[in-house]
Amino acid sequence: MTKPCLLFCAAICSVAFAQQWPDGAGKKTTLQLCSQCHKPDVIQEHRQSRDDWRASIQKMISAGAEGTPEQFSVVLEYVSRYFGPAAGATSAPLAQAPPDATGPPGGRGGQAFGGGGRGGQGGRGGRRGGFTQFTRPLASQDVLARGKALYETNCASCHAPDLRGSPTGVSLLRSLPSLSDQHGEIIGAEVAKHTPRLTLIEADTVAVAEYIHGVLATAGGQGSPPGRNPVGLNLNILVGDPKAGQIYFAKACAKCHSVTGDLKGLAAKYPDPRSLQNAWVSGSGNSNPFGGRGGGGAGNPVTVTMPDGRKLQGKLVRKDDFIVVLTLPDGSRQAIARDGDVPKVEVKDPNEAHKKMVLALDDPENKNMHDVTAYLATLK
Repeated sequence: MTKPCLLFCAAICSVAFAQQWPDGAGKKTTLQLCSQCHKPDVIQEHRQSRDDWRASIQKMISAGAEGTPEQFSVVLEYVSRYFGPAAGATSAPLAQAPPDATGPPGGRGGQAFGGGGRGGQGGRGGRRGGFTQFTRPLASQDVLARGKALYETNCASCHAPDLRGSPTGVSLLRSLPSLSDQHGEIIGAEVAKHTPRLTLIEADTVAVAEYIHGVLATAGGQGSPPGRNPVGLNLNILVGDPKAGQIYFAKACAKCHSVTGDLKGLAAKYPDPRSLQNAWVSGSGNSNPFGGRGGGGAGNPVTVTMPDGRKLQGKLVRKDDFIVVLTLPDGSRQAIARDGDVPKVEVKDPNEAHKKMVLALDDPENKNMHDVTAYLATLK
């Protein structure tokens, strides 16, 4: 595909995003960072809670997505507001998004924004996705309690108290009627032809169906069973000692970083301590002061030593068993065929020192990591 064609396709993709996404604070930055790798419907189909979006964005940063912490905060505000759990195009207003930030377009994301399993939020199901069990609204607590009692009396002996089934009853966790039902219309039809016969009025059948929905809504991703992912938790990761973290920082980090230089005001650049800890531990992304860009070494300094001793230096574009491609200082590209280890290719990893430091954090209680996080959280 020629370069004009690529530019034309990118322009069409950007137009598609602009037309399909709602207008609002943060749209411009979200288009900038996300449209390079994701189609519009990818994000539209994954309506998630704010915590789930934060985890998805952090996953993209770890995979090499480029942008400043301020830009990613803008993206978080936008997708949380317009692609939250609500069924419509907009959800309840959250904290006002910061003004649109500008900067370089987003880099590569590892996969579509996927959500983890958190339930019990806003009276809806758990994980936010396109499947019925995660998008249908849950019944009120009194209906769920009544359905639970009816299920335990009439159904649990065959289908098991946890819905997993038994030799005499199918698992309701993977049952198509259970997964497809909305408000008892499909499950009610199954109950009507049940053997042995169940004498339940329609309201009781609906209550049982709603209880089954409530259990399914707590299921996690990748086939994780209901209840495995705790819900309604607000975890505090600031459990370390800031003073001990300052001492460890001076010993392990101060050779490359300064709290009055590149790390000045660091904590204020991240939405919460968890994002801060993920950033300094993973150390990926151009905007991250703790490391360079990820992606297998692409963009890192490289030296290619030819068989006759000549050395070519530049930035790595691609390296595999058959070819090495680099950008030379004059901006031109050089592609060189490889035969085993000839020519010799040496790639300098900007994160090498950081990776060695992270290995030193690997103590049984992660004390050093928590102490450093607690210290960095004070740099506002």
